[in-house]
Amino acid sequence: MSKSTVSTLCGQLKKDFELWQNRDSSEHKILYLFCDGIYLRLRPEDERAAAVLCAYGIREDGKKVLVHLAVGDKESTVCWKSFFQDLKQRGLVEPLPVILDGNSGLRKAVRDCFPGSWVHRCQVHRMQNILCKLPEKARPGLKKLIQKAFTAQSHKVGLQRAQAVVAMYEQEYPEAMKCLASDLEEVLTTLRFPESHRKRIRTTNLLERLFGEGRRRSKVVPRFMSERSGLSLLFAVLVDASAEWHRVKIAPALVQQLQALRPHPSAKALPRLAA
Repeated sequence: MSKSTVSTLCGQLKKDFELWQNRDSSEHKILYLFCDGIYLRLRPEDERAAAVLCAYGIREDGKKVLVHLAVGDKESTVCWKSFFQDLKQRGLVEPLPVILDGNSGLRKAVRDCFPGSWVHRCQVHRMQNILCKLPEKARPGLKKLIQKAFTAQSHKVGLQRAQAVVAMYEQEYPEAMKCLASDLEEVLTTLRFPESHRKRIRTTNLLERLFGEGRRRSKVVPRFMSERSGLSLLFAVLVDASAEWHRVKIAPALVQQLQALRPHPSAKALPRLAA
């Protein structure tokens, strides 16, 4: 393609991204919201990578959609709060759970901006954190025991199983069991939701795979000419990759069941989970 054609396409891409970034969010009735960040050098003067904050959601009709993309200096509470406030101002309804990794800034921002949402900590990240604190010989057996807690038939049973593992091994593997016990209720939040959805919401890995595609495409660009150029390219890559996402089956009756998990408008926020 000629330089003029490339320039025209890039200009159109920036316009498309700006329209998408400022669109009305109320059209998406998001049930499940997934959040994470990717670090890229977006500006010519950048000495270090900046955080690009990203969120996707599963709507009431089961469709997975890329919800928002914005730059933040880092994954701090302030940056994530600005990210969520932008979404709320454009009409995003408070999601049921917000699924996230262990980032403390993100977790606090969710608590402040979505006080009626459950917080679910990614089980894959937590399992990795636990296993790295165990000797190699102990990992297979303990992984099976912990997995039984993570995939229990109910939140109560999952909590009992995990607490039993902690009690059994805390003397032998104190650091690993401390990690398992930390924020345990939030790690098991997925067990409060329909069994058919648990596998879909237990981890942020779909975003991780999406970021992998973004890194693959962006690493061939030695240096972006501007922040907008970098974000526009990442937007194009993520939208293209997310077009292949499969829907989640959500029957109307199940939507009603899920809505019952929302607090009544006159009620205060959902009970706080363990901090």
